[in-house]
Amino acid sequence: MARVKIRRDRLFRSQGAQPPSEDVRIKEIDDVVIQVTQVFCPNGHNLVTESKGLFDGQPGIWLKVSDGTRSGEVVLSPFHGDHARLGFTDFKDGTRVRISCPICDVPLPRLSRCSCGQGDMVALYLTPSLEEGQVVALCDVWGCHRSKVFDQAQLLSAYLEDDEPPALIGESEVPYH
Repeated sequence: MARVKIRRDRLFRSQGAQPPSEDVRIKEIDDVVIQVTQVFCPNGHNLVTESKGLFDGQPGIWLKVSDGTRSGEVVLSPFHGDHARLGFTDFKDGTRVRISCPICDVPLPRLSRCSCGQGDMVALYLTPSLEEGQVVALCDVWGCHRSKVFDQAQLLSAYLEDDEPPALIGESEVPYH
């Protein structure tokens, strides 16, 4: 399966960010590209699975999405900044969706408003202990690709849209309120 080219020019690391800690089991490629190898819902289900699709030979992140009328399963690329996805992808860009665990249907917890101004950032935990400072943050607006990876409450990596300047990402930013 071909993989969409990662827009490395839109990936940013917080200045002075430490490499990922061992407990999050994130792979760091070329000091910029982040590969998520495990993520957990609030009930502890690991949502990285080979059985739902591979991206450049690597297992994707399995989620359930719903707009209140229709719902389905989607698998996201595990590479931060790669927008490839498989499965149910029939929502119109700009549609607000509920993102939940496909196993237990628990919604992902809200972290903060997204800088797109239309939705909220929701969390997938990077450790089985569900540490609040170790998360992948995704926007709940279909088509918004803003996302962030936090390790021990420090910004490890962020994907920015073309209209969002890198200066908006700061060392002190924390995903929760």
